[in-house]
Amino acid sequence: MRPSPKLFVFAPLAAMALVGLARLSSASTGDPTLPFAETPYVLGDEIDAYVEFMMSGGPPPDGIPSIDRPRFVSADDADLDPGDMVIGFHHGGEARAYPHQIVVQHEIVNDRVGDLNVAITYCPLTATAQGFKRGTATLGVSGQLLNSNLVMFDRESGSFFSQIAATGLTGEHRGRTLAEVDVTWTTWERWRAAYPRTRVLSERTGHLRNYTRDPYGRYNPIGGYYAQDRAIFPLMHSSREHHQKEMVVGGRTSERSVYFVLADLARERVQSTAHFVAVYDGALGTGYIYATNGRDAEVSARADGRYEIGGRAYAANALPLEPVIPIEAFFFAWQAFYPDSESA
Repeated sequence: MRPSPKLFVFAPLAAMALVGLARLSSASTGDPTLPFAETPYVLGDEIDAYVEFMMSGGPPPDGIPSIDRPRFVSADDADLDPGDMVIGFHHGGEARAYPHQIVVQHEIVNDRVGDLNVAITYCPLTATAQGFKRGTATLGVSGQLLNSNLVMFDRESGSFFSQIAATGLTGEHRGRTLAEVDVTWTTWERWRAAYPRTRVLSERTGHLRNYTRDPYGRYNPIGGYYAQDRAIFPLMHSSREHHQKEMVVGGRTSERSVYFVLADLARERVQSTAHFVAVYDGALGTGYIYATNGRDAEVSARADGRYEIGGRAYAANALPLEPVIPIEAFFFAWQAFYPDSESA
């Protein structure tokens, strides 16, 4: 029997959160400003079950402040070590790097890259970096958690959204799937090599924070919470098949979900399940997932780092198959949301 989430709500913080929730529920609703996917993603549980299981993580809405006016510096001016983790995003000829040491303190960056308004989001408890188109809306940190994962809110409508599921939980956007963009969780060294003209999120965020201190641990080298074989908050589903903090790359469509253990994918380079195939990008140290819909994709790895299909060579991120947004996550987090995922 799963633990009751009520055990993890501390009274003073819960009171603050309730005040914030009341404020959000009274927000004006107007015309939708968020872009949504045409087809909703499959969910591991009913939305009512998600809402019932949602719990306070401590802070009230906007208690963890998003960065709404981001500033950037050049790659040469960035104070980063080669092994430091960043979230990378490339669109319209522009590249951005969002250092982990900054986003761990804010979790959401509302940005504009080229002609696209995006929300770059990060949940330190689940190690999930995800990007969403935001139209004219801005996203904030609600202070709630679902399966230890970030719950965001749309400041225009007050709707709550699960980050990993990319789905509306409450409000007028309940049940709708946010339109995603593909971001990359990688090292600064790898991202800069791929995009030498990248701009880097500046520590001039408008907030007073010590960006040399990660409250959860460290990634360079890995330690603290990020290395521990446990989650802090209750989960709807759990498994001991892998270390709880094993990094996996997962994906979902309207019908099914899948995950691949990233270390195994790095070693084998190509892995497949009944409905998906994944390939490894050695330059960025990440994986890409494609839906095969039950057909044999016949993908083979080449010595030059590319992949071959039908006698032609392709980059890892450009196979002539149906792409699925890849999400790197701790194993426990993916299992909590998608317990019926296919796996290699």
